[in-house]
This record gives sequence, C-alpha cells and structure tokens, in this order.
Amino acid sequence: MAGPGKRHAFILGGTGAVGQQLLRHLVDSDKFTKIHAPTRRPLGIEHKKIIPHEYSEFFKPWQLDVAVNDFFYCFGSTLKKAGDHDKFREIELHTAHEALVVAKQTGVRRFYLVSSQGVSPQSMVFYLRVKAEVEKILKDHYFQAFFIYRPSLLLSPRPEVRMGELIAQKLLKPLTAPLQRYLPSKAPVQADQVARAMLTDAIKGDEGLFIRENRQIIELANFIKQLKS
Repeated sequence: MAGPGKRHAFILGGTGAVGQQLLRHLVDSDKFTKIHAPTRRPLGIEHKKIIPHEYSEFFKPWQLDVAVNDFFYCFGSTLKKAGDHDKFREIELHTAHEALVVAKQTGVRRFYLVSSQGVSPQSMVFYLRVKAEVEKILKDHYFQAFFIYRPSLLLSPRPEVRMGELIAQKLLKPLTAPLQRYLPSKAPVQADQVARAMLTDAIKGDEGLFIRENRQIIELANFIKQLKS
C-alpha cells in the first residue's frame, strides 16, 4: 500500500453524475497522488494525477505497478441503456463482481459505493432490488472500511436523466435548500454533495461498515470544508 500522503485511488464511473464531481475533488485533494479511471468516453478533465484506462481493460486482470488504497464505485447503468430488466441486472451484477476482483488484485482496503435510497431485497421496485444485490456482493468481502451512500433524488445535469426524474428535478431544485434543512432524510441532493461526502469519509479515515443515508450525506458534504481547513 502507498505510504501516508501517497494514496492511490481507483474510480469506476468517472463520467457519471457523481463520478465527474468526485474526480475533480480527488484531483484537488492533497491526499491522493494518482487516480486510476477506466472509461469508455473522455473523462472531461485532464490532470497529471489522472491515469485513464480503456474500459474494456477493467474486465481483465489488472497489472498496476502500485497498490490502490481507495476504490470509489460510482458506476450505474439504466434500464434504458441496458434494454431490458434481465440485461440491466446482468450488467449491474457482473460489474460489481469485476470490481471486487480488481479490488482484491490491487490490495484495496477502503471501498466507497454509490447506491440508492430505498434499497432492499424485498422492494417492489426492480431497480432497488438489483441495487440490493450489488450492495451484498461488495459488502460481503472484508474491507478495512466499506461505505454505502444511499442518496434520495439526485440533482444533476446528466443527459440520461429519465423524463420523470427531469420533471422532479425542475420542480424540486428551487426547494432543495429548505428541504435539506427541514426534511434532510427525503430532500433531493446535488451530485456534488454525494461526491463531497465520499471525500469526507476518505479523509476522516474511519474503519468499519457504514451506511450513509440521505441525511448523513448532506451532513458529510457540509463537513468537508472543516476537514480541508
């Protein structure tokens, strides 16, 4: 493992809503010196810290010359992209299994997973049942620290937002601040808030299993400024 002050990160989903924001925060953080990022398309940011990889390489044995300390899992497919329910589940579970393989190969001790509010194996929503399976695959492996983030409605300018989500975003965005203050467990959150919450946990260095519900994500996002000072 890299020594103190020389941590290496691995981010999966660096072009997604949360991943884009997190990538920028990792670049700005003095805690990380290298960031490995497999991707199908340009990351939208270039920096000497970032080491891009072809996404196809993610599904092959990794040959990195250093150990990876922190694995940030921001990947998420959609039913629209997958084509049908079975394909969606296949993509989600296969990617989770591969992430676990890469984490073992590179010596990852700290894992951060972006999931969703309401995740449950008994959920009536197919998407949430699949996300529960993803959580189980990853958290069943022992990591020194494992964090699960379950945000509510995610506010982001991402192009793949579904029509229902887009309408909800437009209606709720002006109300975000008061909702986060008075109803933090259900309030919508910015993608950047989830990214800041992840970075906060990375900097704090707590060990164990942690499930960050919406209220905690908001609190951690606000706490990062104190940690940076």
